[in-house]
Amino acid sequence: MLLEAIAISLPALSAISSLFLEKRLYARLSTIATGISFLLSLLILLLGRGSADIPLLRFDGLGSLLASYILLVSLVIHKYSENYMKDEQGYRRYFFLLDIMTLNLLLLVLADHMLLLFACWHLMGVLLYILLTFNHRRLEAFEYGNFALFTHRFADVPLLLAILMLYKAYGTFSVSELIKATLAEPKGELWVVSLLVIVSGLLKSAQIPFHLWLVYSMEGPTPVSALMHAGIVNAGAFLANRFAFLFPYDQYGLNLAFMVGIITAILGSMLMLMQNDIKKALGYSTVGQMGYMMMEIGVGAFALAVYHMMAHGIFKATLFLSSGSVIHEARKDTNIPRDEVYDALVRKEVSQREMPVVLYGVLTLLVPLLLVVGAHAVFEYEILRYKTQLVLLFFGWATSAQILINLFRLGREKPLLTSVLGVLSLFVLLSVYVLAGESLKNLIMPYEGLQERIMEVASSNTAFILGGILLSLLLVMVGWVLVYFASKDKPVEVHLSLYAHLSRELYFPDIYRLVGRFFKRLSYLTSFGAVPLYLFYYDGGSLRGVSFDVLLLTLFVPLFPLSLITSYFIRRFWIYSLPALVGIAFVLLWNLPLPSDRVLYSLAVLTLLFHSLRAFQSQSMGELLGELYPALLSLVWLSGKEHFLLIVPALLLLFLSGLYLKASLGTASFTYAGGLLEKMPLFSFLFVVVSLYACMFPPMPTFYSLWEALLKTDISLGALLLAGWFLLGSALVVSACRILYGKPKEDLYYPNF
Repeated sequence: MLLEAIAISLPALSAISSLFLEKRLYARLSTIATGISFLLSLLILLLGRGSADIPLLRFDGLGSLLASYILLVSLVIHKYSENYMKDEQGYRRYFFLLDIMTLNLLLLVLADHMLLLFACWHLMGVLLYILLTFNHRRLEAFEYGNFALFTHRFADVPLLLAILMLYKAYGTFSVSELIKATLAEPKGELWVVSLLVIVSGLLKSAQIPFHLWLVYSMEGPTPVSALMHAGIVNAGAFLANRFAFLFPYDQYGLNLAFMVGIITAILGSMLMLMQNDIKKALGYSTVGQMGYMMMEIGVGAFALAVYHMMAHGIFKATLFLSSGSVIHEARKDTNIPRDEVYDALVRKEVSQREMPVVLYGVLTLLVPLLLVVGAHAVFEYEILRYKTQLVLLFFGWATSAQILINLFRLGREKPLLTSVLGVLSLFVLLSVYVLAGESLKNLIMPYEGLQERIMEVASSNTAFILGGILLSLLLVMVGWVLVYFASKDKPVEVHLSLYAHLSRELYFPDIYRLVGRFFKRLSYLTSFGAVPLYLFYYDGGSLRGVSFDVLLLTLFVPLFPLSLITSYFIRRFWIYSLPALVGIAFVLLWNLPLPSDRVLYSLAVLTLLFHSLRAFQSQSMGELLGELYPALLSLVWLSGKEHFLLIVPALLLLFLSGLYLKASLGTASFTYAGGLLEKMPLFSFLFVVVSLYACMFPPMPTFYSLWEALLKTDISLGALLLAGWFLLGSALVVSACRILYGKPKEDLYYPNF
C-alpha cells in the first residue's frame, strides 16, 4: 500500500512545490518525481499488487498497466519540455499543468468510484483545454481550444447518464462491486448503459465526424500535442475495458464501435495522405489509428485495443516530439519532393518500378496474407473460433500489404534484399501484435468467461462483420484501380474531382461552420421556440389552479416564462438587482414549502436549457448573470431548496468578479476588455475557478445539486437536464475566453492582480 500511495502522491507533491521553487529547479524536480513514480508503478505492476487497499482506488491489472504507461509518456514529455519550453513565458505554469494532468490521468485509470472516474474524465478535457490555449495571445489557440473542450464536455454527457443508470439499478458507485453484481445478476437496461459508454468513448477518441478537435488543436506547444495524441485521445479503449463487464449484455454498442471505427480508419488514413502540414498529417494519422482501435473494440478484442493504444501512443509521441526538427530541416531544404498522391491523382503519373508487375503483386498481396495467417496460427491456436477474427485477419493483411508496398518503393535498387528484410520484419511485427493481445487478456480481464462472452456477443451480428470487410475490400480495390489507370492515356475522369474533395477534408470543416452558425441563430430565436413547449406543459399539468405562493416562488426562484422578467432586470440593473433578488429568493425559500410536481420539474429543466442557450449571446457580465441566475436556480426546484446555499455562492462570486472588472477597468464588457490572463493572472485564475464552480464541475459543490436532480428525474428528463448542463458550461467557457485570452488592450489600465 505504501508503494501505491507514494506513486500517486509524487505528481501532487511536485505540483505543490511549484509555489516555493525557482522555475528551472521546479522543472527538474517535476521530471525526477515523474521518473520515480514511473519506476514505482512498474514495480507495482511486476509484483501484481492488485489487492492494495486505498480508498476509492483500485490497482487491478488494467489500472496498474495504464498507470505505468501514463507515467512513461509523461516522463518523456517532461524531459523533452525542460529544454524545448525554456524560453517560453509561463514555464512554471506549463510544468504545473503537466503534473496536474499526470495526476488526473493516474486517478482516472485507477478510480474504483464511478463519480471519481467521471470527475477525472471531465477534468481531462478541462486541463487539455488550458494546455491547448497556452499561447493565449493567438486567436486560433483558444478558438480551436474551445472546440476541443466542447467535444470533450459533450462526451461527458453519455458517461454521466450511464453512471446514473448503473447507480439507480445497483445502488453503488464501486466498480469492483458492480463487476460482481452485473456478472451475477443483470438489472435494468444494461444494453443502453453499454451503448452510452461506447458513445462517450467514440466522442473522446476523435471518431469521424467528431474528429476535427484533434486535427485542428495544434496551436498548443508540441509536447502538449504529443501528450494529447499519446494518451488523451486513447481514452475510448480504457473506458470500454473499465466497463467491460457490461458488454456481455450489449446489443448495439459493439456494432456501433465497429462501424464507426472502420469508417474512421479508412477516411482518416485517406485524409492523412492529402496533408502538407506535418502536424496535421500526424493528426489524421492518429484519427485513422483510433478508428482501428475502436474497430478492435467492436469485434470484442478489448485487450488488443489496449495494446494498440499503448504502442501507437508511444510511437506517436516520439513522432510529435521530433516533428519540430523535421520542420526546421524542411525550411533549410528547398528541394522538397513532390507529393506522390498528387502525382497519381492529378498528374496521372506513377513511380516506375524495376520489379515485374506479377512478382510485385504476389509479394505485396499474397505474402502478407501468408504472414498474417502464420502469425495467428503460431500464437493464437483457435484462429477462427469467432467470426470477428476474420476482421482482424483482413486488416492485418491490408496493413501488411501497405507496409510492403512502401518498403519496395524505397528499395527499388535492391528488391530482393528489401523483400527478405521486409518479410522477416513484418512477421516479427505481426507476431508481437498477436502475442501481446493474447498475453494481455488475463491481465486486463481476470474474470472467468468474460472475454469469451464479449467475443460471442461481438460475433453474433454476421452482417455487420461481412459488411465491414466488403466495404474495406471495395475501397482497397478502388484505390488500386485508380492508381493503375492514372498512368494510362485515357485515365479515369474521377481523379481530379476525388483529389479536390479529399483536399477539402471531405467538407467536414465547412459542415461544422454551418452547424455553428445554425446554433448561433438558434440562440437568438429561443424565446419563440420555447413558448409553445411551455404552454404544452402548463396546460397539460396540475398547475391550472396555481397558488400565489407558487407564483412568487416561480418569479424569484425563476421558472420560464416568468424567468424572462427576472432575467431582464438583472441584465438592465445587475449591480443593484442581483443581490436584492437573491435575498428575496432566500426569504421565500426559508418560509414557503417548495411544491413537488412533475410539471414543475419539466419547467425547471426547460428553464435550464432555455437560459443556458441564451447565455451564448452574453456580451457583458450583466447579461451573463441575467441568464445564469434562472439557469442555476432552476436546479433548486429539481434538487431541493437545501441546495440553494450551494448554488448561490457561485452567482455571488461571479457578481463580485463583475464588480471588480467594472471598478478596475471601467467596463464589464466581453467585447472590449481582453487579455486578462496576461495582465491579471491571479484574477484570471480565480475567475476560472469560480466559472468551474458555476457550471457544476464535478469536484465542486454545485455538482451535487445536479446529481440530486438527476436522481429525482426519469431518464428522459435526465437526458434533457444533462443537455442543459452541457450548454451552461459551454456558454461560460465562451464568455470567459473573451476576456481572458487575446492581446491586452492598449487603452486600458490593468491593475496588477
